[in-house]
Amino acid sequence: MNRVESFLIGLASGVAMLYLVMHFTIVRANDGFHWIPKVSAKLDLPYEDVRDFKAEHWQRRPALSISILKAKKGYLIDERTNRQIQQTTSMMINQARVGNVQQAIRMPQAPSSLIAGSATSNR
Repeated sequence: MNRVESFLIGLASGVAMLYLVMHFTIVRANDGFHWIPKVSAKLDLPYEDVRDFKAEHWQRRPALSISILKAKKGYLIDERTNRQIQQTTSMMINQARVGNVQQAIRMPQAPSSLIAGSATSNR
């Protein structure tokens, strides 16, 4: 194998590893290893050992919690913590929805003369 082939194989394996690290988290639980797709492609949390996690650990890692729930592997989180995370997540979503509605209400409206003027200029 010459240098170019070695370089191309190394480049391809590096790109593959970068893709995996950006899009998946390897989670070690009591029943083994799990590949969990990330919510957003980032280079954080490539590996996490959740065997001894308590509620405060999950609260410090909301992206991991949401990723596990979206992957339908909520059994990796104990039941009490799972309910607490779901309540917190739904509360955050409701707050975001209310915030978007309030922003839409506060958005300044263009004066009607500008809108009427632009309609007549298009004719």
